[in-house]
Amino acid sequence: MHTAALAALAVCLAIASQAASAARGLIDPIGTWSCVIWGHPEFGDERVLLNFAASGVARLARVDNDAVPAWSGSTPWILEDRQMRFSDPRSGRQYTADLRRDSLGGSWRTLLATGGWWCAVSDVTVIPETNEDRAAALPPVLPLVTATPRYPLAAIRAAKQGRVVTCFLVDATGTIVEPEIIELSDEVFREPILVALSRSRYEARKTDSALRPSCRSYTFSLDKLAQHEIEADFIELGFQ
Repeated sequence: MHTAALAALAVCLAIASQAASAARGLIDPIGTWSCVIWGHPEFGDERVLLNFAASGVARLARVDNDAVPAWSGSTPWILEDRQMRFSDPRSGRQYTADLRRDSLGGSWRTLLATGGWWCAVSDVTVIPETNEDRAAALPPVLPLVTATPRYPLAAIRAAKQGRVVTCFLVDATGTIVEPEIIELSDEVFREPILVALSRSRYEARKTDSALRPSCRSYTFSLDKLAQHEIEADFIELGFQ
């Protein structure tokens, strides 16, 4: 009964998220966003600020101890058929975002690699000059309880393996809100991921009330299952 209730809760969260997105329409990207970018073999996971001006100018600033405290220019951002596009000359990444999502984010690609990015609204307008101010601008979200998804029985019977990437926001209480599935190798893995997220928690942040972005990737492997394990490669973006 408990498992069924969690599954029903996960389905309700997904339906509510889709309904809210449809009611709100397209995301307005103008402003500053705190973001996590993952997947680049050279740069690794990055915490950045992205700023999109009404004039079409896109700017990026890294938020870490080694970064130069300044905005760097990207190519102008454009809106085309509900898709937002811009590029970063420094890394050669071309970004896209579906503005029909609940949160701003999407995928990026270069000639040799692909990855993703996910954001939450930020009130930062001036890049912090000190390490302390930078940490306050985009503090990491720290996992407190990490639930492991169950391997679906239907997938075991069909000998299915797969990978799922999910992104979400974490509020000040450590609760995961607005979860979205970014990559899904098979629909059979959707429900266990949403159930696991509903049972997971992050550390509460007493001095920070803003929503913070994070993502996780999960690999469902029958080999791991045979060893009574499920590989859950948690990519706690913004945690490194």
